[in-house]
Amino acid sequence: MNSLVRSARLAAGLSMEEAARYLGIPSGYLSEIESGKRRVSPDRAEQIAELYGVSREAIFLPCRYVCRMTHQTKVGEVKIECP
Repeated sequence: MNSLVRSARLAAGLSMEEAARYLGIPSGYLSEIESGKRRVSPDRAEQIAELYGVSREAIFLPCRYVCRMTHQTKVGEVKIECP
């Protein structure tokens, strides 16, 4: 199954190695992003989307961004904030 990130890379005509080189990251790291094994920051997601010529929202679901806990709202319930 192809991920949206991988599909966008291929549509941009870039190999894994080329894209990783432009992004300044190892190709294995990019492979983990594409396969959903690694979450990405909003900045990294934007960098990848720009390289591929698409919007960040077109290839990344917000839940795949790094989220942070903001505060505890009730016992056992945590509010998170995603960019």
